[in-house]
Amino acid sequence: MQRRGISEIYSTIMMFTVALAIAGIVIAASSNQFNNQQQSAYQMLDSSQKRMSESVSFVTGRDTGTGSEVELVNFGLANINLDRVMVDAVRQQSYTMTFVNGTQTQFLPVKEPVIISTGTSGAKMQIVTTYGSIFEFPLQ
Repeated sequence: MQRRGISEIYSTIMMFTVALAIAGIVIAASSNQFNNQQQSAYQMLDSSQKRMSESVSFVTGRDTGTGSEVELVNFGLANINLDRVMVDAVRQQSYTMTFVNGTQTQFLPVKEPVIISTGTSGAKMQIVTTYGSIFEFPLQ
């Protein structure tokens, strides 16, 4: 009886080729994953730098008869844009930001007192910046 099969040299070459293909796939996948992690680490550092530059000082907070308002001063390095305003952790669909003289503004300028007013009464007001910082202020 004659047995036919592949020689030891061919089988070694085939196993080496399969191992190289698997190693190539693993390297390509891990390289892509490393690049994604490196990019997200850079984004986290950038975001934390921007958050650190946000410094809001509370002047006063009050619960008015028609809602609530807080007076704040931005002592950070740049103007702050707000993502949302909440009263007792409930998102306010409408709020106004004005300077002390009554002029409206869309952001918290550096070293300028600003009053944020909502039509909802509560115990605390929270503001969330576009960089994800959360500030909470008591309403008296």
